[in-house]
Formats: sequence, C-alpha cells, structure tokens
Amino acid sequence: MNMAPWGYVVLLGAFIVVVGFTRSRSKQDEQQPAKTTMNMEIALEQFMENMESDNRELVDLVKQSQEDNARQLELREKRIIDLEHRCAELETKLQQSIVQPALHTAPVVPLSSSAADFQVPHTEEEAQPELNRPSIRDRYAELFELYDQGKSIEAVARKLEMNKGEVQLIIQLAKQEEGARV
Repeated sequence: MNMAPWGYVVLLGAFIVVVGFTRSRSKQDEQQPAKTTMNMEIALEQFMENMESDNRELVDLVKQSQEDNARQLELREKRIIDLEHRCAELETKLQQSIVQPALHTAPVVPLSSSAADFQVPHTEEEAQPELNRPSIRDRYAELFELYDQGKSIEAVARKLEMNKGEVQLIIQLAKQEEGARV
C-alpha cells in the first residue's frame, strides 16, 4: 500500500492516541513510563527506517524512468533525422524527374530507381521500345478507374491497399505524362 509520508504520520498519531486512551491509568502504568517511551521510540525508529527505504525505492524508480525516457527520446530523434534525410532524397529525385525535359524519347524515372540505373537512349532504335511502353494509366487501370469515378485519394489508397502518397504520385506522373504527349 503506497501512502504519502504525512499519511503515515497521521496514522501513527492516531494509533498513539488510541493506545493512550485504552490503557488504564493504574499505578503500574505510572511506574513504567520509561518502558513505554522506549517502545514508542523503537516504533518511531522502525517507521522512519521504512520511510527511508520507501523513499530510496522511489528515487531509484524515478531515475530509471528518466533514463528510459532519455533513451527513447534519443532513438526517436535518430529516427526522425533518418526519415528527414530519406524524405529529402525522395523530394530531390521527384524534382529531378519533374524538371527533366518532357521529350518523347526521355523515359520517366521511377522513384525507386537510382541515377546509375537511368540511361538515356542514344539512338532511335533504342528509343523505340520506350515509346511502345504502356502508359501509367494503362499500368494502373484500376487506380484510375476508381479515381475517375470520383473516389477520393484516401478511398482509392484504402481500396487498393496502397499508401496515399503513392496514389498521389501515380496520379501526378500520369498528368505529367499526358502533358508531355500533347
């Protein structure tokens, strides 16, 4: 039972008062005040020792809690920094894919590919397979069918079990692709 220190003091005081009233005032009791005082001192010392040990346990518990919180905070900060770096890299790749000149021979670079994987065709024979590639609308027909029906991006993402950002990106890339063909 955890009780505040003042609660122990009140409880001890009430116990002393009850013991005092219940004891009869005989002559023997008057001869033994030294023994009663000694018993009270022992009881108070035990009470104080218990209070000190409880306080030490509380201090240790608070220290442990603070250390755990500090470790969790440090891990969260590292994760946030990693996520910010990753987000910046993805934004850079997205900007690069948007800024590229909208030539019919230039393929759209997916976000998952690296710059080393990207090769621009040097001749018209190499560029021909790129032109015959299905459009984004063809590859994600179900996504665009739902979107064209007036479903929200969130609803489409839920239905197809995709991320909302992924759905938005596919829709933006399709619009960019349509603009490049015009």
